[in-house]
Amino acid sequence: MNHQVKISLIMPNFNGEKTIRSSILSFVRNQYFNKELIIVDGKSSDSSHKIIKEYVKEYEFIKWIKVNDKGISDAINIGLENVSGNIIGYLGSDDLLNTKTLFEINNYKFMIDFDAIYFDSYTYYIDKNIVQLRKCPNVAFNRINLIRYGTLVGLQNIFFDKRVFNEMKYDISNKYSMDYEIYFRIVEKFSNFTYVEYPATINKFSNNISYRLEKIQTREAFKVMCKYITWKDFKYLPYKRIFLNYIKR
Repeated sequence: MNHQVKISLIMPNFNGEKTIRSSILSFVRNQYFNKELIIVDGKSSDSSHKIIKEYVKEYEFIKWIKVNDKGISDAINIGLENVSGNIIGYLGSDDLLNTKTLFEINNYKFMIDFDAIYFDSYTYYIDKNIVQLRKCPNVAFNRINLIRYGTLVGLQNIFFDKRVFNEMKYDISNKYSMDYEIYFRIVEKFSNFTYVEYPATINKFSNNISYRLEKIQTREAFKVMCKYITWKDFKYLPYKRIFLNYIKR
């Protein structure tokens, strides 16, 4: 058996009874053995806790941190305090992990000592019952391209070496663009990012809920960009995207 680096995924949850079981199962059915799932949920009032308890009892690699958090960013930070893996990622309680994702991470880690590795994904449009491949921009993961393209990859499709989180945590004041904000800080200290053209997860999108959240996220992401941009960066600004974002506000 080849050596496997330990991979930890953090799953915040709040009243996710409709989707959390399938998300947990997507992790369980991944045949990679040196893995860990940290579920952070102290506030759910639906049947989530019953479902979580069922899987924690059955699988030693699933841990439940039952504490009250102040939102998703805080929940991830709580998870970071309890992980034991060398590679750390995030899995939403409505996301599905692809069957070979953890193997892909492990294989590349022994070829490249990356600071972070990131992937494409599938988006499942629930209302239309359509699945589409979502590819990341094939550009360098750096500050300039974060300004040009926005969030280069969704948080559920990027996995970090633990040394990254030894340096920093998520800003809990950002509830919807915490990934975009921390990316700006990460690229100031780390530069070895590996992009793999493989769909790591399936992310669900509902027109009624996801579109509303997307509008809120757009506003918050714009504020994040304004926080980190300088006058020298204006030549990199995507003016068309900024105009469209302004309209969405």
